[in-house]
Amino acid sequence: MSDRVVAYDRAVQAGPCHYPVLVRIGRQAGEGLAEAVRGLGGARFLVVAASGAPARQLGAAVAALALVGKVLVVRGERVALRLPVPTPDTVVVAVGGGRTVRSVLGWARRGQVVAVPTTLAAMSEAYVLPGSDGPRAPALLWCRPDLLDGPQHAGLYPLLRDVLAICPYHLDSVAGRLRADGRYEPAVLASFVALCQEAQAGVLTFDPLGQGPAAVLRYGQGTAQGLLLAALLGERLGLLGAEGVAAHLRLLARAGLATELGPGPGAEVARELVLLRALGRPRVAGGSVLTPVPAEEVRALRGFAAAPVPAPEVGRVDYPVPSARAARPTVAA
Repeated sequence: MSDRVVAYDRAVQAGPCHYPVLVRIGRQAGEGLAEAVRGLGGARFLVVAASGAPARQLGAAVAALALVGKVLVVRGERVALRLPVPTPDTVVVAVGGGRTVRSVLGWARRGQVVAVPTTLAAMSEAYVLPGSDGPRAPALLWCRPDLLDGPQHAGLYPLLRDVLAICPYHLDSVAGRLRADGRYEPAVLASFVALCQEAQAGVLTFDPLGQGPAAVLRYGQGTAQGLLLAALLGERLGLLGAEGVAAHLRLLARAGLATELGPGPGAEVARELVLLRALGRPRVAGGSVLTPVPAEEVRALRGFAAAPVPAPEVGRVDYPVPSARAARPTVAA
């Protein structure tokens, strides 16, 4: 890890909520967290750490906060959520995955929450929750991709979703940086996080709760397999063309993720899905980007396995598309 601190900072504007997303790499990056939290005015910090939060990431956050004020660490959000709601002079710091960040954000109510996500997926998501007095968001999102360990296959879903459903003009650039072994330089991971935050800010600005255009963030239902299912359903229903399906398979193959549908949840969980007409163009009907999908269509695809897609050659864009397809029903425009 280099001593030089490199910043890939972004900001999220979601309705009335605005918060900075500080994406930093480098040994001395913790000083940036200390500087940022000084501006929040809190004299004490209550750190709520997921029980499985990596020791290195938790330690780095606590060390930075200790430069500013007193720090109390509580392990496990379930334990913390039984505590009294903190006073206004206490800044709550959520250290963990996306579930931990959302749980703490809801529990702290009007208090200031600093989110310190510890997984690539959690770093790559925007956080806006409904509240009794309007949308609620963190005061700050602090991301250290250089503290992630091991292959990052599991954390790539937000990146693939955002490229396919929101900003396909990044497709070639992202495809060229994906690695089948899941191992990335910190600067590459930081660029992925920054791209996701920027893409999501673009759809959340005027739809902070994701009830309109920002519902596109449901594309793929939270998994890479869900992205493949949505692409194949889109093609089966006469919406998404072969080129769009090929783009999904290309990214999945480059990322070392499955390009065949495996066992999945029952069709009952997929009654309404975001489907694409083209990359970056969700199907919209009746003012909604959610499309009712007959259960039998999901069942039909669950029994269909796409032909394996070989790892593409660098610089090529002509990737094979599985040719075996079931008969395509149509959906009303």
